[in-house]
Amino acid sequence: MYKLIPALANAVSTHSILRLCLIGLAVLGAVFFLSPMVFRIVNIGNLFGLAVSLIVLVFSLLSKRIAPALSTCCTYKAGRITLNAVTGIILLGMLYCLAMTCLMLHGAHKKPKSEPAAIIVLGCKVRGTEPSLMLYRRIQRAYQALQTYPDAAAVVSGGKGDAEEISEAECMRRELSAMGIPETRILLEDQSTSTSENLRFSKQILDENGISGELVLVTDAYHEKRAQILAKKEGLPPCSAASAHTSWYLVPTYWVREWFGLAHAFAFGT
Repeated sequence: MYKLIPALANAVSTHSILRLCLIGLAVLGAVFFLSPMVFRIVNIGNLFGLAVSLIVLVFSLLSKRIAPALSTCCTYKAGRITLNAVTGIILLGMLYCLAMTCLMLHGAHKKPKSEPAAIIVLGCKVRGTEPSLMLYRRIQRAYQALQTYPDAAAVVSGGKGDAEEISEAECMRRELSAMGIPETRILLEDQSTSTSENLRFSKQILDENGISGELVLVTDAYHEKRAQILAKKEGLPPCSAASAHTSWYLVPTYWVREWFGLAHAFAFGT
C-alpha cells in the first residue's frame, strides 16, 4: 500500500491531462471554500476544505519533484511505514466522508410515515430583529410544512445570541405569524444555544402541551441527519425531514463541517 502515493505522484507528473484536472479541481475547491469567508463565515468546514484544496494544488504543481523523493523514501523501512500510515489515514478518511455523505442524503430526504404531530424549526442567526437568509429559508420551509400538515403544531426553537436583539424563536414566531400561521399553533422555545438543547427543550415543551407522535424537523439538508440522531438521543419520537434550501456557495463549507459534526455526535452525543 505504501507505493500508492508515489505511484499517484508519478502518474500526475507524467500525464498532463490528469495534472491539469487536479489543478483545476484544487483551484475550484479553493474558490468554493474561500467564498463564504467574504461573508465572514469561517468554520472547520471551509478551513479544512481550503487546506485539502491547497495540498492537492501543491501536490499537482510539484509532482515532478515529489515523485522521485517519494520513491527514494520507499527504499527505507521508516519511509515505508510512514507512507503506509499516511495512505491508510487518507483512505479511511475518504471512506468516512463517503459514508457520512450517504447518511446525510438519507436524512435529508426522510419522509414521515404518518401525519406528524408537530414541526420543530431549528433556529439560525438573527441580524438585529430580522432573520438571516438561512433562517428565512427555514421559516419559509416551515410555513410550507405547516400548510401541508394543518393539524400539526410548530415549535420554533432558538435562543438569543450576543449580537441578536431578539431570540431566534421570537424572530421565527413573528415571521410565521406575518405569513398567516395562527399564533395558537406556534410554541416558543427561546432558551437553547445548540442543536442538542434545541431538541431537549423542544421535547419539554411538547410534553408540557401533551403533544406526542411523529415529528418533522425543519433545518438545512446538510444538518438533518445530525438533528435526527440528536433527537433520538433526547428521547423524541421518530423525526422526518423538511429541508430548507441552502445557497450553493455555502453547501461545500457546511457539508464538510457536518462531517465533523456527525463525528462529534457519534462520539459525545451532542
